[in-house]
Amino acid sequence: MDFEAIKRLKLKAAYFGNPIFKDIHKDEDFLNELFECDNKGSLFIHDDASVGHSVYIADTYGLGSDKTFQIKNDNHEDVFLMHIDGVLYDKDTKCDCAFLTKNELGFVEFKANATNNTTKAIKDNYEKACKQLAYTYKDFRDKCRAIGIEIEEMLSINSFAVFNRTVPNNNAYQKMISAKFQKEAETHTILHFKNKHTL
Repeated sequence: MDFEAIKRLKLKAAYFGNPIFKDIHKDEDFLNELFECDNKGSLFIHDDASVGHSVYIADTYGLGSDKTFQIKNDNHEDVFLMHIDGVLYDKDTKCDCAFLTKNELGFVEFKANATNNTTKAIKDNYEKACKQLAYTYKDFRDKCRAIGIEIEEMLSINSFAVFNRTVPNNNAYQKMISAKFQKEAETHTILHFKNKHTL
């Protein structure tokens, strides 16, 4: 397992004072709470309410593909899954998780379990996903920047909002939310509305 992807970000220094890092003394300690790692050809992430944060799962059976985020990993890279919501940050203040490789960082927010039975509910969930992803992206970037790490120069960065199939694919509204995300996060990074990504 290659921890270089994590070490380059100097997260322990960036999040100085955060108790999650107090027991991290060697690379493997990152896997205690903050990260999971896998290198399968297809990886599946699920926001598991019973665990309290997002986790890797073996497949989508019993859940449905729209309640998971799939990473196609043909080169079998080490892909670190960062537990953000409820672990690195207080619950419901930031996006659910992020995946990290040597070359990529992707922030993910699940809204697959959200109630979307009215137009207002759908728009509210789009707004909430946008806000959580923007806040996470900006806070993460700024913490790294404060110690001299420019993540936008080191990594290809994307953000993903995962909705269930009951949500209409409203391209005009998604474009508006994506533009809002870029403004709030102060970035040119794209906000994607999909549940799959190829490394």
